[in-house]
Amino acid sequence: MKKILITFVFALISMMSFAQSAVKTDDGKYNSYCEVFGYNLFGVGKLKVILDMGYSTKNENSLFGEDGKKIKFNSMMEVLDYMSKRGWRLVETYFISVSSKQSVVHYVLEKRVSSEAEKTEGLIIKPED
Repeated sequence: MKKILITFVFALISMMSFAQSAVKTDDGKYNSYCEVFGYNLFGVGKLKVILDMGYSTKNENSLFGEDGKKIKFNSMMEVLDYMSKRGWRLVETYFISVSSKQSVVHYVLEKRVSSEAEKTEGLIIKPED
């Protein structure tokens, strides 16, 4: 029984190490993803922008400036420009209907990183209130 268990553990460890090494490419980087969407109440005013970086328990985060205040955007193109300047690129867009009269556009962004710290480089992200 011990031999079977030890063999199983070694097989599992070798599979995990192979999977981890297969993620990174020759340059040591891998793709990291982020989902961004924005909306405004009644179609008036600045956009409320939500980011899903994939690691928050709530998965709803907002962008903040150096002054500690939430950044307000006029349009989603302004948001995409902001993210592009920080190394993110648009991969895909899709719609989700939240009511019969309103659809929300979601943007999937990608960034090549070599560590998790690079993922949020240049961004101040805090959970939504």
